[in-house]
Amino acid sequence: MSRLRHYSIEITLVMVLALSVAFFGYLGYGLLPANATAESFSGEQALTQARRQVAFGTRATGTPTNTQAGDALVNELAKLGWDVLIDPFGLPNGTTARNLIAIRSHDTPNSPVGLLGAHYDSRLVADADPNPANQTLPPPGAVNNAAGVAILLELARTLDGNASGHTVCLVFFDADDNANVPGWEPLLGSSHFLQGLSERVPRCTSPRFAIIVNTVGYAGQTLYRDSNGQPGLTGALWETAAGLGADNPFRNELIDGAAGAHLLFAAVGIPAVRLSGQAYPLQHTLQDSADQLDAASLTAVGSTLESWLEAGATFAP
Repeated sequence: MSRLRHYSIEITLVMVLALSVAFFGYLGYGLLPANATAESFSGEQALTQARRQVAFGTRATGTPTNTQAGDALVNELAKLGWDVLIDPFGLPNGTTARNLIAIRSHDTPNSPVGLLGAHYDSRLVADADPNPANQTLPPPGAVNNAAGVAILLELARTLDGNASGHTVCLVFFDADDNANVPGWEPLLGSSHFLQGLSERVPRCTSPRFAIIVNTVGYAGQTLYRDSNGQPGLTGALWETAAGLGADNPFRNELIDGAAGAHLLFAAVGIPAVRLSGQAYPLQHTLQDSADQLDAASLTAVGSTLESWLEAGATFAP
């Protein structure tokens, strides 16, 4: 009997200890900031996602591997709890393409819309390759633009959309990367997205801003201010990047703007900017392969976007 009483005391002490741990854990949870998320943006996770895309081979519009890569994106976004819309459209040359749109609504009805975009197709031919024998072959499309897609996918995993104050739309454009290829036109996917948007994708109507991510995530990347980007939006992103500290690739220097999907958004009155390493020398070559991808560079871009969005996504008009 005394032995039983002895064990009863021990059991009671263990239960009291467990309850105390649970209670103080609850108090600690209550002290966390409202916008705390379980995880922050991981460049290593984004690197894994980018490598997976490159492993499909060419993602050129109209190819079976483009369809397979797109299906993988849809499945991953759905697993992460986003509402996914597949938006097919025909091209002038008879090819069928499809944009992929992931949406997470803010808890507050009628919150503004924020849009992040990246093209998921790879170019049909490596026509910038220095070897003429390679110029009719499809490039791997790692930095351009598996990296941009991977950054959006990792944000889909980690972003606290409610903290942003916005309904967030992630748009993966098809048929955007064949400018100057015979029989093709540039930016067909992003052009299609903007046509009849309120009818086809009403939850993404009238975005307050659009940020296009293209050709980033390589070692030594440098991102300059694009003169075609909306100045307030550009300034807010560059200021956020500067506040994140070391290894900041965002340079506070203005360069002549390049063509891109951001210009289509700007043309219809949507503040837009493109994050792009315009000096990347391997674009549209066979050397734009997975070994060019760099986790730290992916982190620099992804963490800037995540930090700015979760701080409320404010910028000067």
